[in-house]
Amino acid sequence: MGRTAVIALASLVVLVGAGIAVAATSPTTLFGSVGPGFSITLRDAQGNAVTRVEPGEFQIEVDDKSDEHNFHLSGPGVDVSTDVAAVGKQTFNVTLANGRYTFVCDPHSLQMRGSFNVGSGGGTGTPTTPTQPTPTAPVGARLALTVGPGFTISLKTLAGRKVTLLRPGAYTLLVRDRSKTHNARVRGATATRATGVGFVGTRTWRVVLRNGTLVIQCDPHKATMRQTVRVA
Repeated sequence: MGRTAVIALASLVVLVGAGIAVAATSPTTLFGSVGPGFSITLRDAQGNAVTRVEPGEFQIEVDDKSDEHNFHLSGPGVDVSTDVAAVGKQTFNVTLANGRYTFVCDPHSLQMRGSFNVGSGGGTGTPTTPTQPTPTAPVGARLALTVGPGFTISLKTLAGRKVTLLRPGAYTLLVRDRSKTHNARVRGATATRATGVGFVGTRTWRVVLRNGTLVIQCDPHKATMRQTVRVA
């Protein structure tokens, strides 16, 4: 074999070797999804729920389908999340190390959560099927919707318990609007009512709720003054 042929062959080996190295270090892609209902998942390219992976570089492609939820992944060396109000796809490049990782919706972290293990961590991860909380109040209950005087808005029972889940049916909302710079609005689950931004006082609303998500918000500050209630 001539000297030129030997050099060409050696160059080809280097190029092939370099190509193999690049392929070996390409990040694995996992697919996260949250919404539009009370569901959050993390799956691999074959659609299987992720319960364990090996340490390394990963791309997490999140499809956030709701402006009431977010996707928050945390664990050793990783803390990334989508915004609650944002809807759309977002990709995070992360390095997963040995240990346990959790993904949750921050506003509903008790019922929308899952986990997986990386490397030789114990366990097999937890399922991503949300648990079903107990309804906060019985059908027909009187509830207190309060906004202001600071940057707060809430829907609670008359005993002061925060409302997170209601059964479909008729309810009475006792609205207390305590600020001229805020207002109180309910929307979703077939209910739409609101006070004016300049209004201060009380109102009584009777609403009939259907399956869905009820949003409580202040219109001028809906990004920060907001509460969601599941009706199911």
